[in-house]
Amino acid sequence: MTGIPVFLSAEKHHILIVGATSAAMAKLGLFSATPARISVIAPGASAAVKEAGLDAATTGHTGLSIIDRAFAEDDLVGKTLVYIATDDQFAEERALRLANGRGLPVNVVDQPAKSNFTTPAQFARGPIQVAFSSGGAAPVFVRRLRSSLEKLLPPSLGTVAAAAGTARDRVKNLIPDATRRRLFWDRLFDNAGQYADLAEADVERLIVDAARNHRMGATSGQVQLVGAGPGDPDLLTIKAHRALQQADVIVYDNLVSRDVLALARRDADLVFVGKREGDHGIGQDGINKLIVERALAGQRVVRLKGGDPLLFARAGEELAALRAHDVHVEVIPGISAFQGIAATTQIPLTDREYSSSLTLVTGHLKDGSYKDWARLAGEGRTLAVYMGVKNAGSISAGLIGEGVPAKTPVAVVENGTRATERRFYGTLEGLADLVQQNSVKSPALLLIGDVVRNAADLNIADRADLLATA
Repeated sequence: MTGIPVFLSAEKHHILIVGATSAAMAKLGLFSATPARISVIAPGASAAVKEAGLDAATTGHTGLSIIDRAFAEDDLVGKTLVYIATDDQFAEERALRLANGRGLPVNVVDQPAKSNFTTPAQFARGPIQVAFSSGGAAPVFVRRLRSSLEKLLPPSLGTVAAAAGTARDRVKNLIPDATRRRLFWDRLFDNAGQYADLAEADVERLIVDAARNHRMGATSGQVQLVGAGPGDPDLLTIKAHRALQQADVIVYDNLVSRDVLALARRDADLVFVGKREGDHGIGQDGINKLIVERALAGQRVVRLKGGDPLLFARAGEELAALRAHDVHVEVIPGISAFQGIAATTQIPLTDREYSSSLTLVTGHLKDGSYKDWARLAGEGRTLAVYMGVKNAGSISAGLIGEGVPAKTPVAVVENGTRATERRFYGTLEGLADLVQQNSVKSPALLLIGDVVRNAADLNIADRADLLATA
């Protein structure tokens, strides 16, 4: 980061604008919405300001001074910010030299190399100000980013923010607990759209009423079972991202990528509960106890699980424990590994030519085997096996032994959707060798079925071999 992002208190500053160009008027227009004192100095300044509709009579700005003459050194006295936007090269260089000599923050508009600070692209929603800067390196990107976010944030958000500021002290008195108060404001923001057509005073009244009702409600926290997706942070849902930003504590395991964790609220308590080599962690009973205790202590808990929380993630046990203690729980779905990997490999898991059904299984079962392998895979079916790396040999033997063709195409995808994703292709009879020879590690998904022939990155030889087995 090359810049220092700060917001200055406008009422404490006196801004000097040297120039009467359109760029100078743009800066005047930007600062006319603030209580800062502003002086515009240049020959023809009064005419330019009036033509731009930025004179005091039009804008109502009481701290505006317009001086129709060339810049002089004494004009820097008492100024705290200097903008130079003139077509007069001599005036520009002189003003720049004198401002630098006094150690003043100076910006030569559209010339970052000559400036010692830049003004970010920005917009406001009431008291909320949003600013973007690339330090002058990519102004087009910054403008596009500002435009995109400006469209997402409704104008009514400013009204809600202003009302929230006015009601802040009363809300604090009604909800003295800091954690519960933050949850209250979070929920208010999530539902800001319902106040779209109301006046600020009406919104303020409704906020106070909501705080009073919140105070009388349940005092316990809540738990959200959140799907982290297969690893690529861009595949996280908007709702999951919001949960990470609002959590007091995030309980996660090995399948959650560091890139996803980086999106969490900075001061959230991150608790790792996964297994490591030689260490089985606190176990499922320990996890259940942890999330229940944290919730009953009034915290907002996110139980973050790789993929989707309801698919091979022991969510049933955690839901039962939370319900037994009357803890409010919400499930936020995520993209599962089979969906993410189907997208990256471009393998359609159902296909009119090859498959009309999809079966999802886990390679780990309490009794160690399946009762009816023939029902899992075969002609017209696709099988996705989670956590099947260690048992690849027995999975292959079991399927072939029940009549699934040995030449059935397979794909083994390690770290699906992540930057470290690896893909290997072969046939069912060589599945164990494929895993062993390439030292495949978990997390990895096994895809078994004729649909694998559609994989986008099969080389010509591999594709020919798989098609030959059809």
